[in-house]
Amino acid sequence: MSLITRYVLRLYITAIAVGLVAFVSIFFVVDLIEQLDRFLDREVAPVYIALYYVYYTPYIFVLTIPVSLLLASLYTFGQLTRLGELTAMKASGLSLYRLLRPMLLVSAVVSGCLFWAGEWLVPHTSMKRAEIQSEHVDIQDGAGQHVRNDVYFRGEGGRQFYIRVFDGHDAKGTGVFVTEFRDSLVSSVLSAESAVWNDGRWLLSNGEERRFRTGGGLSEYITFAEREPDGWSETPEDFMRGQKRPEEMSYGELDELIQNVRLGGGDVQGYLVDLNLKIAFPSAGLIIVLLGGALASHLRRGGVAVGFALSIGICFVYWGLLRFAQAFGHAGLLHPVAAAWGANALFCLLALILLVRAPK
Repeated sequence: MSLITRYVLRLYITAIAVGLVAFVSIFFVVDLIEQLDRFLDREVAPVYIALYYVYYTPYIFVLTIPVSLLLASLYTFGQLTRLGELTAMKASGLSLYRLLRPMLLVSAVVSGCLFWAGEWLVPHTSMKRAEIQSEHVDIQDGAGQHVRNDVYFRGEGGRQFYIRVFDGHDAKGTGVFVTEFRDSLVSSVLSAESAVWNDGRWLLSNGEERRFRTGGGLSEYITFAEREPDGWSETPEDFMRGQKRPEEMSYGELDELIQNVRLGGGDVQGYLVDLNLKIAFPSAGLIIVLLGGALASHLRRGGVAVGFALSIGICFVYWGLLRFAQAFGHAGLLHPVAAAWGANALFCLLALILLVRAPK
């Protein structure tokens, strides 16, 4: 590794670290100020407040890394320009692309880490944070935290659950209704007075099941006083937590949910948008660095402060476009791929235009 590469990387990585610490700290301070009254009113123990923000940290890192990368690239080129080093490097035969190469490699590693975080770390920590939120922050009374009303849950194998009342303390559901689908058609409908979790399995009481032929029509009608259902992998924790949100799922889990919803004849448009975003958002790091390097190459001495202001504005524009496109995708007005990748494609095109026109 050459001396210049090490020097550029040191500036770039230091700026990324400083930017991340600054943005995460600002976010935590603002969020704590907003949440403090609720924490005090609900008498949340300090240990749970600390755990809440520990589990919140990975999600905030993922959100703030793109803007930190852009700020870091602008700062790096700004420092090189301010000290006259960029001019000297170009005079010695180094091109802008040569200086961008180590920064792009670092950004590729960061993008890989973002994808890994979205696959494992963020879903896991988001679930833990949601548990603290529901059990220690959003509780209304001592019993309310254990009881959920009108529980809807998409299970495995094309099963859709509705439970009128679920008591997590006793692991018991009352008013259970389960619809199972095969090839987008209803294959069976089961209802039971209650379902109790006992020794790692469910026990249904006082129910009936209707099974249907593939071509339509009732094929079998069964009543039972007690019954252990076959193939149910759902646990009481699943029903207490409810259906995971897309950001709490890995790519594989969300893809499996899409398949189950399709089997049930449901609309998967919004889920497909979120599935594509799980790859599109981590890829934004590379595009952001390209844009930052191209933008910084057009700045002159004294333009670093303007570059920082532009970077904040650009990231807000990028985030706004991403969310608007996601909303249009969920509404079915945009194809899922266009909704997820549209902002990336637009900013990549802008970065390439600026790079081509940049002084080499």
